[in-house]
This record gives sequence, C-alpha cells and structure tokens, in this order.
Amino acid sequence: MARKPRSAAQSNADLSLTEFTRTFFTTLGATVRQDSSQVQHALDVELTEPLRQHFGRERLRLIFHTGEAEPDAELVAHGSRIFDQMMALLDQKGAFAVLRAPVKHQGGELLLSAIRLTNASVSRLRLQERARMLFVFTWRITYRADDKQQEIFTVWLDDDGRLIHQPDAISDDAAPGSDYARLLQEAEPAAVERNDAGETLPPRLPALTQLTRLAERARSYAIYHADVRCVTHEAEILPRLYKTLNRLITYYEQQIGEVQAARDPEGERRRALEADLRRKVGEEIENHRLRVEVELIGYVAVEVPIAVAEMTLTTGRHEVAVRVEQDRYSGALRRPTCHACGDETATATIDRNGHLMCERCTHLCAGCNDLLCTLCGVAPCPVCSAENCDQCGQMCWACGERACTVHISVCPTCGDSVCHACQAECAACGVRQCKSHLRSDCVAEARSVQELICPRCAVRCPGCQQFSAHTGVCDASGQRFCQNCLIVCAGCGRTVGPGYYQHSAADQQLYCRECLHECMFCQALTHETKSCAVCERSGCPTCVGRCVVCGRELCTAHSLRMSGCGHVVCNLDLQECGVCHELVCPRCAAVCPVCDNFHCEAHAMRCTQCGQEYCTACVSRVGLCATCTVISIGGIPVDRLALAWEDDPAAQALIPHYRWVVGSNRRYDIYVGEGAMMSAAIVVIDRNANTRRVVWMRRLSALDRLRSRLGI
Repeated sequence: MARKPRSAAQSNADLSLTEFTRTFFTTLGATVRQDSSQVQHALDVELTEPLRQHFGRERLRLIFHTGEAEPDAELVAHGSRIFDQMMALLDQKGAFAVLRAPVKHQGGELLLSAIRLTNASVSRLRLQERARMLFVFTWRITYRADDKQQEIFTVWLDDDGRLIHQPDAISDDAAPGSDYARLLQEAEPAAVERNDAGETLPPRLPALTQLTRLAERARSYAIYHADVRCVTHEAEILPRLYKTLNRLITYYEQQIGEVQAARDPEGERRRALEADLRRKVGEEIENHRLRVEVELIGYVAVEVPIAVAEMTLTTGRHEVAVRVEQDRYSGALRRPTCHACGDETATATIDRNGHLMCERCTHLCAGCNDLLCTLCGVAPCPVCSAENCDQCGQMCWACGERACTVHISVCPTCGDSVCHACQAECAACGVRQCKSHLRSDCVAEARSVQELICPRCAVRCPGCQQFSAHTGVCDASGQRFCQNCLIVCAGCGRTVGPGYYQHSAADQQLYCRECLHECMFCQALTHETKSCAVCERSGCPTCVGRCVVCGRELCTAHSLRMSGCGHVVCNLDLQECGVCHELVCPRCAAVCPVCDNFHCEAHAMRCTQCGQEYCTACVSRVGLCATCTVISIGGIPVDRLALAWEDDPAAQALIPHYRWVVGSNRRYDIYVGEGAMMSAAIVVIDRNANTRRVVWMRRLSALDRLRSRLGI
C-alpha cells in the first residue's frame, strides 16, 4: 500500500525528534549510525554497558514514522515506550550538572598580540588564569490541543545574563567558531574539592539569587520561542477544527431537518438538538484550544577557562588600564572596547584625554595636531572643512558650527564671532560682516547680479524705496536716486529722477520736464513743436503736419489728413473727384488724361482698347475711352517712316505690317494699326515721361476687335 504523504510540519517534527535522539545517545557515549537502507531517518545505536542495563538490549534500531515499521525496530515518538525510557533515564541523571571545558589553546603569544599599539607602550603587565561560567537551561515545551507535541529547547547564557546561543539562532555576542553542542560533549565533570576533613565540598556556583535571575531570563527566551511556534501549531490545528465542526454541523442540521412538525408541534426536539449542537461545538473548540506548558527539566553550569592579560598603557601623559581575555577552549579573544563606539578594537590609540579608541573613531585636530576620539569632539570647519578641537576652534554664533581661527572673525556691526561662511563682504566698501546685516542691492538684482551691501553703504532710494549703493543725483531736484530710477533725457541729456520726466507721445521716449511742451491742440506733452503757417499756433507733430503739395506746416484747422493715405493736404491744395466731387489727395489721386480732372478709385475705369485708366465720365458704355472713340471715327494717318519706337523692339516690329492712325489726349498717344482681314494692333505711348516710352502694346484679331467695339 502506498504511503500517505506527510506535511512539511510533520517532516520538521520528525527531524527535530531525530536530532534529539541522536544527540541523546551520542552524549551518553553510544555509537549512532545512519541506516543506509531506503528507510528515512532510521538509526542504528550501539549501546554502552550502562545503557544496556537500562534498555535491556545491546543495540537498538530506531525509526520515527509508523509507515516505516520493521520487525525489530522501535518507534520513537512522543508517548512511545522507547521515548519514555529515554525520559526516565534523563530523570535519573538529575537536573543539574557542573562541567569544565577542556583547555585546547595553550600559550600566551596570541593573547599578547591581540592588540596593536600606535601611540602608547606597555608599562605594567600581569597574566592570570580565571574561569568564566556559562549556563545551559533546557526547557521542555508541551503543546496540547486535540493532540500533544513536545519540544526540547536549550538556552545558553553567560554569567552576565546575555544570550549567547539558542537553537537556530546565534546572537552577536557569540564567539566566532563556537560549537556549543561539541562543548557539552567534550566538557568534563568539575574536579571534586574536599575540605581538610576529607569531606566532599559542593561545586562553587553563583549565589542562588543570581541563578534565579538567570533562570527567569532563560525562561523569557523559551516563552518567546513558544509564542513563535504557536503560530505554526495553530495553523495546523485550525483545518482539523474546521473539519470536525463541519461534520458536526452537517450531521445535526440533517437531524433537525428530518424532524417532522406533526411529531414535534412544540419544537422541543428541535431545540434539544440545537442545544446539543452548541454544546458539542463548544467542546470541540475547547478541545482544539492550544495550551502551552514550559517546564525546566535541567540546567548545566559549564566552567570555561579564561586567560586574562591585564596591562597598563602609557603615553607619558596618560595611563590607561586595558584587559584582554582569551577563551582557552575556543581560542576566541575578547579585546578592550573603544571609548567612543563601544566596539572591540584590535588597534589601541590613546587620545589627548586618556581615552582608548579604535581607528574609525580616531581624529586629528588640524590646529594642535592632538589625537581625539569622536566623543571628545572634533568638528569640521564650515569654510575649509579642517577638523578642530574645542581648544583650537571657536563656536560661530550664527550657525553654531565650530570654525578654525583663520575663518572666524568679529562682526563690526553686532560684535559677535561669526564664521566666514555666515559672513560676506560688502560689495561697496569690502567690509566683512554678518549676512543678516547686509542688504541686497536692488540695482544689481535688476541686472541679474547678486550683490550685498552693508547698512553704511546702503541708501534708500526715495523713488522705489529700495536699498542700493549704485546711486546718482537728479539734475532737476538735486535728490539722490538709485540707478533704476534715474533716466537720461533724450533731448538735453541731463539725468533726472522720478517725477521730473515723462514719456513723449511722439516717439515714446523719456524727456525731462524742461524739454517737453504742451500741444495747444491735443494738450499732449511733446518735445518737438511746430507752428501753423496760417494761425501761427504751436502743436505736436501729430496736430501740425506738412502739406504734401505746397510743403507748408499747417494745423488741423487749416489742413486735412486724408483717411486713405494719411497725407496732410492744406485747404488750398485740396482736390475733389470730377465725378462724385468727394475730396481726394492730390498726391495719390489719379488725373484723367482726357478731361484733366482728379478722380477717386471708385470712379476709375480702364479702356478696353488702349488699357489705360480714365475717369468713368470719359469712358463710354462700350468701354472705350474718348480718345479711342475719336480714333475709331477718324484718326490722323501717320506715315510708317515717321514711327520710331526704339525702346520696344516688339512694337518696332509691328510697324511694317499695319497702316497707322493716331489719336492723342493730354497724356497718351494712341496708335491704331489696320491690318489684313480686319486685324489690328494697338500701341500706347506715354508722353509724361522724360522720354517717350511704350506702355501698352496689343494685337487684335477681327473677332477681338469686334468684341472691343461692342464692349463685350
């Protein structure tokens, strides 16, 4: 039949019991061998003579699980026969023993070289042998619930009550390389002492009060260990409890459901079953409740021989007594501790005050070159970071740091000693003082530069109420202002302060009051004035403009600023459109080449034949100007040889192919050439230019010519 798989907790319990059994027989001198068969954790034990008499056998074969049963094997489990015999033998051995550890490390070379001296020498040395007591308390912890489990827990304490070893945990105080299980095996019974009468004396032990205190401390460690293990045991108990409760509740619910209402009209049977269910649930919960018992079953006092070297170290100024101990059993050394950090040190250095310190806690004062430990105090200078002692350094009243004598000085304002990290030099006079007395220069801040100035150099500007050393005198008022508030007049170049300058509306520059004048028309301040040529009143350039035609300077009452182009035109030079009679700018408006009248853009039209612009009054409905209309009726013939358009070769090439007639107006000469098959050519000459030039040239087919005449 296949074996039922075991849980991890069961496997760990078997391993703990196996180790206990192995340790039990090994400690009592028996030979224990691991079985090489497939049975896990089986042990073959060769018993000694005292053990043979107790167990009644010469050898034992031990197993730790019922599934591994063999004919001659003994099951080791809590409550088994062989386990009870082991417990009975332990009870016969007694609960207390005094042992002495053997000496494994002889000689004093390692003891004398345990520490390395740096600035001291040994003046007195004394070697002696002593004993150190270790106490081993063995506790039996019983966990009772629906089952019973027991555990043997061992706690090792030194004579000061410090924990040095417990199963699966070694504290920081444990000596490196210590094997406490082997110590118990190799320890020998303490030598029997007798008095003068030959009577056996009891072993020398600490006082009963100290033993009681050590036992209570060991018990606290055992209770803590039991609390930790209870978490695992309760996790194993709860599934079993839930399974039992589920079975009970299911059974009673089925019984309650089968009770017929006719046979139990009062519900007494149902209530009885429900009460029975509550009682049994309470019993099961109580049976599965975990109870823990911690029982002291024995303790051992182990006497460990200790070699002690007591020496006096001297530097010529101080003497320090140190002590080095060596465990003769394990060879572990206990060196003196550092005065600052409390750690053991292999390097011994004595500071100025006679304190023993390690390398990590050793500091050198940069001022007096004395050695000091961390507790005696060296502090880095906040300026140069050099370490200084309390005699070579000076405390800064501002930051509380200790600064060296080079980087600390007295503030001339408050008289306190302040380090240079908390001081700064005035940017104006260069005097060093506390930063709390200095002010930031507002002019330097405006230039993105950090400058600090002292109260003597700081001047409060009456304009911006800020402090600055960059000041100047206003030429108008004689007051002193900072450079942020002073301006240079764009007119006269004088330096003036707030209230004595204004912006000019003309060019948006700053001018002093003497350079600004009030315009008589718009009352705006301006540095530039002009006089009207008609009324002779002065005004700003906006209100008094220059006529684009005659060039005279006129005010708004005697001139007009044209809305389209912005030109100023005097009242005498104003022109109007010959069609709509609206005012137009004589500089920008066009003049009709036919009628010689100005016209606005709304009444301008191009001739469909010559392509030039005329007023709408001089263009017919079909789109021909008055000149082209005359040419079509009767133009003046022109000899081909008299034509010369050298400035335009393309127009020059047209001359031989057409018969030419010409019509003229005030500006243009329009030549129309008659060609074959009703074709034509148009050439327009501009006479207003210094030289006659062709401004329009076009060839017309018969169809184009017909469309031009019809205005389509």
